[in-house]
Amino acid sequence: MKKIKPSRKKKIKISACYIVKNAAEDLKISLQSLSKSVDEIVVVDTGSSDNTIEVAKSFGAKIFQDLWHDDFSAPRNIALQNSTGDWIIFLDADEFFSDATAGNIRFAVERADSFNKAGLLINLVNIDRDNDFKILDNTYLLRIFKRLPLLHYVGRIHEELRVGKKNFSNITLTPPNVLTIYHTGYSKSLSRSKAERNLKMLLAELEETDEPQRVYAYIAECYSGLEDYGNAEKFARLDIESGKKNTTFASISYRIILNILAKDTSRLADRKKFAALAAENFSDLPEFHAELAECFAAEGNYKNAIETMTKALEKFKNYKGVEPSLFDASMANFAEKRIKLWQTRLTGE
Repeated sequence: MKKIKPSRKKKIKISACYIVKNAAEDLKISLQSLSKSVDEIVVVDTGSSDNTIEVAKSFGAKIFQDLWHDDFSAPRNIALQNSTGDWIIFLDADEFFSDATAGNIRFAVERADSFNKAGLLINLVNIDRDNDFKILDNTYLLRIFKRLPLLHYVGRIHEELRVGKKNFSNITLTPPNVLTIYHTGYSKSLSRSKAERNLKMLLAELEETDEPQRVYAYIAECYSGLEDYGNAEKFARLDIESGKKNTTFASISYRIILNILAKDTSRLADRKKFAALAAENFSDLPEFHAELAECFAAEGNYKNAIETMTKALEKFKNYKGVEPSLFDASMANFAEKRIKLWQTRLTGE
């Protein structure tokens, strides 16, 4: 009797998706970082005049073209509709997997699939290629996800994945040593032009959306980047008033408004109010406790300042959250010096 061999689990098909325009150099770097790990590459071009399409074709990509209508979700959805993978990697052309982790792509996808997860939050590191590739900051973003029914993007810009009308869920965090993506799109030479472009689309979306709270923080960030601090504060307040968001940089409006308030000593009470609210809503982030400590010190309340700054240092030493923390070793060193100064003033009273 012929033996029946146990069936092997079907290989997971991975699609890499992009929307691009005049990004030949960046796209080549990005495709080099993942092409050996994926089964399909889908590129939607929105009007390139350089050799972007030729670069994509050289990697065997399926090319689709779509006119640009100040809406990032539209071409993203075209890419989704024309990809056939079980899992999808959706990168911007100026994003690429680090050399140290690119070889882990399939492992990470297969592991997530085996645990019935639907998406991967990946450590994304913003670097300034105009300044010796200096690291600017990092965050965690959904860049790899399972194909699900009714999957689509919403929003003209800062697009969000939805499954029907529901937010995308069942996501797991991928350690940076497993997968890390570098992003060069916020180099200083590009920042202002991007802020102007983004603001135009965000204000258009604000006029037509029934979810205005989705864009308040993004609008505040654009105005802050353009140094229009009046409008930056206005939209940061609207965002905070609309409640905490389920995004990976939900604290941005607090950061914007605290930065504005710190410039004006006459607004200390307002600054303290928002610092306390930020420390409450993002209790694991050390920088908001440090900000509140500075407010106490400005009032002359050195006892509370010392206690609160000590808490900030404890949070720094133990921080393992997803929300990006900007409190680094140099800030910790500064915090320790501030505590010593306040102790001297407290004992001298």
